[in-house]
Amino acid sequence: MLLETHVLQDTDPDLPALLADGFEVVGESWGAEFVIDGGAESTASLERLRGFVETARAAGLEIRELDARDAAAIESLDAESWVDVPTTPATVHVPVSALDVRDWATRGRRAFGALDGDRLVGLCVGAAGDNDFVVVAPDQRGRGIGGAVVAAWMLGAIEAGERSFSAGGALQNARSLAMIRAVGFRVTERWLSLQRP
Repeated sequence: MLLETHVLQDTDPDLPALLADGFEVVGESWGAEFVIDGGAESTASLERLRGFVETARAAGLEIRELDARDAAAIESLDAESWVDVPTTPATVHVPVSALDVRDWATRGRRAFGALDGDRLVGLCVGAAGDNDFVVVAPDQRGRGIGGAVVAAWMLGAIEAGERSFSAGGALQNARSLAMIRAVGFRVTERWLSLQRP
């Protein structure tokens, strides 16, 4: 049986009526933004981004842009990393296949990864300034890898002329939200997923 689902911002004027009609909140998500405007604050933001990458490199990780040759490693890391990541009706991750990865460049998607020796342990994927997803190997979390790959992806996009970035995720994923804030994103939206019980 399919459940009727509504996903709307917490400021949506339809929210009170849906709640009064018996819908319940079954998930919360956030949206965040990051803007480089050329001022002093932007200079500090760029230094912070470079710092994330430099710290990871100083810890022995290789941080670099990934391509089709990394497709099998990307597919494997993606499969291993989403087992314990919270999702909501609004924040569902579609598993990545090696075939998908080989098509990313033609769709404007870029991926930056962290490698510990030959093992891919972190990944950030996005198109232009829109962050698609970030994953870190479960046994490698807490090392700053997520921040490093997000920062590397952003620096690559800034080099290509991008000045505005967006990201989002499930509110229950506290690690992801803390990482995105540490990198410098500002949470600007809250989304609610509603279903009837």
